[in-house]
Amino acid sequence: MDEKQIQKVIAEVLKRLVPHLGTTGQRGDVIVVFTGATGGFTEAIQQVRALVIRGFRVQLVFSRAAELLYGPVIWKELEGFPQVVPLDDTKWLRDLKDAKAVVVPLLSVNTLSRLSLLIADNLASNLILHALFIGKPLVLAQNGVDPSDKGRVERHFPHCSALVAGAIRERLEVVRSYGCEVVDVGELSVALEAILEQKPTSARGNGQAKGAAKLVNFGRGKIITAADVLQAQHSGQPIRLHDSKVITPLARELALKHGVNITTEV
Repeated sequence: MDEKQIQKVIAEVLKRLVPHLGTTGQRGDVIVVFTGATGGFTEAIQQVRALVIRGFRVQLVFSRAAELLYGPVIWKELEGFPQVVPLDDTKWLRDLKDAKAVVVPLLSVNTLSRLSLLIADNLASNLILHALFIGKPLVLAQNGVDPSDKGRVERHFPHCSALVAGAIRERLEVVRSYGCEVVDVGELSVALEAILEQKPTSARGNGQAKGAAKLVNFGRGKIITAADVLQAQHSGQPIRLHDSKVITPLARELALKHGVNITTEV
């Protein structure tokens, strides 16, 4: 019996056991957003099941790309699990306010880029961004975008240039600086538990933003990244470029977007 067959057996056993474990969603709702990534797909399904077993009610949301790629497959994999329902897109903001957290088990480069630039032009990105706005815990799985992830290397990134890989990692650092928890897909449910037990959700984002502002350092010879721009914005400082400094393209874009002044000094 190979690994896939074993996983199918485990899933079938869980489907039969879970309804008898008293999983009533008593711990509240968690909104799970699937975007168009594929890295960590099997583990993502397992983490949704784990949330149900831990006592949460799961509301599923799919980006258009995710719905086309594997929406029906995910629903089939979760068939028989209680407390898994589609989110009502006509009242998504109310449901978000009532939810305990937002979890993104399959994060695409497209959605990551939108989030790093604070762009919300569809339901999935609106949910993710508004979770930050109202201080909800937001847990993202990095496997779908991390160039060094084994699945990405084997399937998509065998010839990824260092420049492209660096741009993706920079975007991950930006969303971390916003207050997102970025973890391996296999740690999603555990990470969420730790966040909910650690502190009130309303205090989480504010604390991280204040901590980031203390790290502002525009010393000579430093490469200015998007994270530096965000720190400058929080602290109200301009960015001064010397001859020995370099600023990344994403950092320039964010500086323009957020009104951070960049001056050049010789």
